[in-house]
Amino acid sequence: MILLAEILKAVASFMLILSSGFYLRHLEKTKKKRKLSGPEFAMYLFVQIAFAFFAIGLLIGVFFR
Repeated sequence: MILLAEILKAVASFMLILSSGFYLRHLEKTKKKRKLSGPEFAMYLFVQIAFAFFAIGLLIGVFFR
């Protein structure tokens, strides 16, 4: 049962990373066409910061394990 929970967590994490990447790409295209609204700009920054934190966490996990 614990293995199933870990698999589901990994799949969910992958789906969240993939979907946020596509959303970031959409926001970048929208930013080129017009100025982003307040909530769009906040999400743009939030997704970029989340990717940076994910990358830092991954590097820490790889090098300090």
